[in-house]
Amino acid sequence: MSILIRDAVPDDNEAARSVQKQTWLATYPNEELGISREDIAAHFTNISPEARRRRELRKYRINTDPLTHLWVACKEDKIIGFCLATKEDGIHLVQALYVLPEYQGQGAGKRLLQAALDWLGTEHTVVLNVASYNERAIAFYRHFGFVITDNPPQAIVHPLPSGAVIPELEMIRAGKQE
Repeated sequence: MSILIRDAVPDDNEAARSVQKQTWLATYPNEELGISREDIAAHFTNISPEARRRRELRKYRINTDPLTHLWVACKEDKIIGFCLATKEDGIHLVQALYVLPEYQGQGAGKRLLQAALDWLGTEHTVVLNVASYNERAIAFYRHFGFVITDNPPQAIVHPLPSGAVIPELEMIRAGKQE
């Protein structure tokens, strides 16, 4: 059965969060940087009541804000990936793109990113952050015309429970106005 890309609905929130967690666990542990699987798992389980409340409220706003959009990739009836994009002050962001490890390389990531790029348009620069040691993701984004900048990542860095931080690079794809 083929992979379907569709707009997310509120009921997809927990499945998308699970995809994110499983992908982080498979991708981000790095012994040299002191980033363990346990630390990443704790990042997803040690959530403050305030953060839980904000997440629950965001769930019901999925795809209701004209400046934010979320897509999911489904195989059969299982969500296997998602992509979140936003439009902010002339800069467009790909905020998240995750595909379960066992489905990577099957086209879901390409189709999710293309949906986001189509929605974001070509008029403005598109910015994303990527873990500096995730060579596979860096190569993937380069295929879409993204280049690494010397700029620090725009997103706020949230340390893992141990205090370790996943180092990120900023990548951009210039828009037609630039």
